[in-house]
Amino acid sequence: MKLPNLSYMMSVGELRYIQSYFEKPEYRNPDSEVGAFLTLSKRIRCMLRGTMLLSRSRADPFYYYVLARTRYYDQVFCDAVHDSLKTIVNVGCGSDTRAYRFARQLREEGVTVLECDQERAIRAKEQIARRKWSTDHVKYVCVDLNDNVWLDFIRSLGEHENQPILVIMEGVSPYVCDDSFRSFLRLLATSLRPGSAVAYDFKLRGMADAFGRSHEGQNLFRLPGNRQEIDDYHRELGFELRHMELSSELSRRVQPQLGTSFNEDCLVRLVTTGSVRP
Repeated sequence: MKLPNLSYMMSVGELRYIQSYFEKPEYRNPDSEVGAFLTLSKRIRCMLRGTMLLSRSRADPFYYYVLARTRYYDQVFCDAVHDSLKTIVNVGCGSDTRAYRFARQLREEGVTVLECDQERAIRAKEQIARRKWSTDHVKYVCVDLNDNVWLDFIRSLGEHENQPILVIMEGVSPYVCDDSFRSFLRLLATSLRPGSAVAYDFKLRGMADAFGRSHEGQNLFRLPGNRQEIDDYHRELGFELRHMELSSELSRRVQPQLGTSFNEDCLVRLVTTGSVRP
């Protein structure tokens, strides 16, 4: 059983694996468990890239952005536990291992993690994870943001409707149609208890509009990089914008010693207000 490379989930996992085992300490990725989701052949390929071809990977600004983004969402995840949120929903969880790397803290605080992804991916991840870790604090939910049929996801949210929760969507929105992602955000705004948090990232409009397209003319989710426009967009859906950071800003903040930064994305943290405009 292996994870499919849907939405490049395994390509990002391979970069995390390379960084966690072959980078010097200051550039080491904290996701040292991701190898559990890589086949032997992929791990061997990563060893080759990490020993003989590392300079080629380092030349791509996205390589270091993966590290910065991993650390960023690790902090978002741990802040939720510290703030006593009892449910964390990881939509498009792919090869992410936070539910397992932070298992001790999650169990101590009584936190449940909902791992959510497309059916083929989440079933494979569930089988692999259950063989390697204790997963009594994890639930696995099928969801495809592009199909607009989210019954299992809505049912799972309903089991935790009496408390604020955190929803994370790392590297997800670039592959989702504009209308579908907007509808999903509205679903979160109307379904989650006020005070719940949503953290996600998106491609800036005009920077990489063709990235993630499965066919010509597909209108994928993109937003401008202007704070006021981003604030207005989310306020209309029922969110308050608490934090916004361009990927270039994040890269410079986390890795100021590097001369290059990835400039295609933006990351936001939102809080549900309970007020959704019709």
